[in-house]
Amino acid sequence: MTTQAVEIIPISSINVPNPRARNRKAFKEIVGSIAALGLKRPITVRRRMDGAVAQYDVVCGQGRLEAYQALGQREIPAIVVDASNEDSAIMSLVENCARRQHRSIDLLRDIEGLRERGYDFDEVARKTGLSPEYVRGSVTC
Repeated sequence: MTTQAVEIIPISSINVPNPRARNRKAFKEIVGSIAALGLKRPITVRRRMDGAVAQYDVVCGQGRLEAYQALGQREIPAIVVDASNEDSAIMSLVENCARRQHRSIDLLRDIEGLRERGYDFDEVARKTGLSPEYVRGSVTC
């Protein structure tokens, strides 16, 4: 997986493959922060070609993307990574784990999604920094 430079991406060409519900108060804070200070960190996307047209899937930064949309922006700075669907899912999960106040249900769904993609408990644990016991205990039967 290689990281490329920051690019300015048309918001209309960005898809959110695994959307998450946002807390309204937290979302308003993100919008206010971006309106006052600008975007501190670009979103992360992966490029996929739809014929001759580049389309992008959000890897990390759905909240920032939605805040930019709410502010009427048509383009957003993005780091474009060359990553598979599986690697993108892992990157998203790792960012969610690192988020200060992530919702437990989102973490559990992401772990379950990795398991459904064929990763075993130890692989999920190793890639996310979680213990294998936690990963095993988080997956519904």
